[in-house]
Amino acid sequence: MISFNFKIIAVGKIKDLNLNNKIEEYLKRLSHDTKTDIIEIKDSNPLSEGLKIQEILKKENSFSIALTEEGKTYGSIDFSRYLAAIPGKITFVIGGPFGLSEQVKNTCRQRLSLSPMTFTHEMARLLLLEQLYRAVSIQNNRSYHKE
Repeated sequence: MISFNFKIIAVGKIKDLNLNNKIEEYLKRLSHDTKTDIIEIKDSNPLSEGLKIQEILKKENSFSIALTEEGKTYGSIDFSRYLAAIPGKITFVIGGPFGLSEQVKNTCRQRLSLSPMTFTHEMARLLLLEQLYRAVSIQNNRSYHKE
C-alpha cells in the first residue's frame, strides 16, 4: 500500500456548508491512507496572501504545487502516477478570488491546472481533494476509480 503526506495551503474559508461537508467527507476518506493537513490563509490581497504563503512554503520541506489555470493538466491515472513518483510530502497551494501571485507560482516547483476553466477557491479545494482520494485509490488498487 502506498502512503502519501499532503498539505494544502488555501486562501479563504469554506463558507458554503454543502461544499464544506463534501470536503470533510474526502478528508475523512483520505485519512485512512494519508496524512492531509489544511492551512487556511485569510483572504485579503494577492500580495499579502502571497507573502504569508511564501513564509509557510519556506518552512516546509516538501514538493510544492501551485493550482493555476495555466498549469499542467493530467487525467486521473496520470495524476496518480505523477504523485506516486514524488518522494516525501506534497504541498498544494490554492489561491483566493484573485488567484496566486507570480511570486508564489514561481516559488512552487510545479503548476497544476484542474481545468482550463476557473473555479472558486472553495470548489477548487473540493475538486483537488476528490482527485487526491482518487489518486490514492488508484495507487492502492481500490475500486473507487472506474475505467
